Amino acid sequence: MEHFHPVEQFYGVYLLYCLNPKYTGRVYIGYTVDPNRRIKQHNKGKKFGGAWKTSSKGPWTMVMIIHGFPNDISALRFEWAWQHPHVSRRLHGVTKKKPREKVYDFHLRVLAEMLQVGPWNRLPLTIRWLNDEFVRDFPIF
Repeated sequence: MEHFHPVEQFYGVYLLYCLNPKYTGRVYIGYTVDPNRRIKQHNKGKKFGGAWKTSSKGPWTMVMIIHGFPNDISALRFEWAWQHPHVSRRLHGVTKKKPREKVYDFHLRVLAEMLQVGPWNRLPLTIRWLNDEFVRDFPIF
C-alpha cells in the first residue's frame, strides 16, 4: 500500500485594499483557507459570502496574505490582533495612527510590530505580496 502524505491545511490572514475611487484607501483584514474563493466573495458582495464591511464598496484587491499558522485558532487570533491592535495584550508598543498616516500604512506598521512579538515571532510565517503596486518595505525584512 502506498503512503499518502496529507497536504498541510492552509490558514491565511489577508489584507484587502479598496480600488473603488469613492472608498479609496479603505482596507479590510480577514482570515481564509481559500484566498481565491475569498476575494471573489468580497467582490460579489454579502449575498455571496463577502463581509458586510466590503459589500458594495468594491472592487477589492488582495494585497498580501500571511500564512504558515499551525491551525485556524492561531490564524484567527492573529487576524483579531491585527484588526484591534490597541486592544490586543500583545501589541503594547503600537502607537495610534498618526494624523497624516494612511490607513494602509498604519496597518503595515502594525503588521511589522506583530511579526516581532510572541507568539507570532516564533511561527514559520510567510508574507506573500499579491499585488506589486502595494509592496512596501518593512523594518524587519
